Amino acid sequence: MGHFYRFESGGQNLYGEEEHSKRKKRGANVQSEGGGNNIPVLLAMYRWLVVLCLFTAATPSACTASRPSLASIAYGGRIHRNYIINNFNDDNDRTVPAIRVIRLKIDYPNASISSINDYATWNILMKNSVLASLRFINKHWLLCGETPYKKEVNDCGKLEVTGEVLGPTHYRINATFIAQRDPVSSAKVGATSTVFALLQIGLRGGIFQYTNELKILGKPDVKLNFDEEFFCFRGSILVGEDRCSKFNVFEAQCIPGTRYDHRIKRCVRCPKGSYQPLYGQERCVRCGIGFTTLRDGHVDKHSCIVECQPGYFLETRLSQCLPCGYTAYQPYRDSSICYSCPPGTITLTPTAVSITQCKSNCPPGEERTADGNCTPCRVGFFKTEDDLFCRPCNPTVTTSTTGAVSESQCNLTNCKPGFYFNQHFHLCLRCGYGEYQDDNGALQCKKCPAGYTTKIFGAKSISDCKSMNQCETGEHRCHWLAACFDLPDEGNQPRYGCRCQPGFVGNGFECTDICLHLCLNGGKCIKTSRGFPKCICPPNFEGKRCELNFNKKEENEIVVRE
Repeated sequence: MGHFYRFESGGQNLYGEEEHSKRKKRGANVQSEGGGNNIPVLLAMYRWLVVLCLFTAATPSACTASRPSLASIAYGGRIHRNYIINNFNDDNDRTVPAIRVIRLKIDYPNASISSINDYATWNILMKNSVLASLRFINKHWLLCGETPYKKEVNDCGKLEVTGEVLGPTHYRINATFIAQRDPVSSAKVGATSTVFALLQIGLRGGIFQYTNELKILGKPDVKLNFDEEFFCFRGSILVGEDRCSKFNVFEAQCIPGTRYDHRIKRCVRCPKGSYQPLYGQERCVRCGIGFTTLRDGHVDKHSCIVECQPGYFLETRLSQCLPCGYTAYQPYRDSSICYSCPPGTITLTPTAVSITQCKSNCPPGEERTADGNCTPCRVGFFKTEDDLFCRPCNPTVTTSTTGAVSESQCNLTNCKPGFYFNQHFHLCLRCGYGEYQDDNGALQCKKCPAGYTTKIFGAKSISDCKSMNQCETGEHRCHWLAACFDLPDEGNQPRYGCRCQPGFVGNGFECTDICLHLCLNGGKCIKTSRGFPKCICPPNFEGKRCELNFNKKEENEIVVRE
């Protein structure tokens, strides 16, 4: 939910009449407390911007600024142990509010970093300038609030400031300070606001820009990076999110989703990628390898979800990793967003991991292939100027050529495989003998290779093309001891014959040795050089098959001995 103002003082000056009269007497020469320099432009701009926002907006909520998510902020400020103070009011207090510490990150993208010579001196001046800015806001809005149970006004004195050089002209200020809880009140008028809203308006109004020291940093980025965390008093531990318990650490029990940290003596949330379902634990349970959680502080193992790889993003509603698509990329693991490619560029894969994979889109009628080249859309496809890839025509129609640039070019009947579109008759006709077509929407049939033909009309595949000389291609069924010979085709049906080799007999599809069972009475079969058989008979036998015996008791008697 966004933060809002509640302004109750009609047309009263934002800083109160007393402050208004003082400023009028002093003119623009205002000395901010805390060691800051004269900043007349700063005060005038800040006051003008706040008054303009609150008095000219249609509603007070028009000045709303949304607080950024904790998970989206990276900060460089430091939280020091001197924030841990002992301030229980009496023994009956079981819990007290924790100390709220605000962390800011202010970017200056056009800083004159080369003008900084002595960083030790610069760090002191920088801290004093930021402190003066906060104290100025705190004077009117009690930004830094009061310490719990003490009415001493906190003057932001526990501010910590560091600087970072992020690039040749990019400088960042990191600041941490103790802040009042929302809503904060105006010191002069009956108005309330939030710390984030006040700092955001101050940033846009130049509160962190026009001091003499910060002048070399130039104009800051108007985006305010804001984070908060709660810390406990000495001898107590954090319970819940923003309360401190003074129970003995051995008696206190951290709630599910947290663990007890002995080093800082407090309960801390389980980090992302882990969970804890029990009370009073010192360790969190890690999700398995390849799994993580959406955020820190989870209490259930069912919170562990797949850790997305580069090129994918986590769709939190479905808890699934989805590809970034063809117009974005993602170089990191475990991300819930993808980065868009520059306008007019696309990727060749839906899981791109680098901006270098974003390539310029091809002109209409062409698309990028896997090798990165632009190639015309195939027949039956088209691509307009707004398309990323070629799109298919309606299944019933096709295009006449490749490279169609609009759907209106899908104006021909889409013939099925085995057919082609005859543009003269505007009909789909079957492919003839010796032809085939394996695509939809073809304008002509494909020819079988030389020496091949089809046995049917309307062949749909090159595998339907059969050799016209099966003997040459080895597509015959002759026995391995037979020779294949080609015969004249009958119509469109290829023909061939088979003949057993010399020394073998059969129909060509089956062949046996001619000597098998040829010689009788123990005769031995041999073959001539031309494959003809001859029986070598044993003594007392003769004949072509050794069927005659010389030892006859009776004339013409034939003895056959198997």
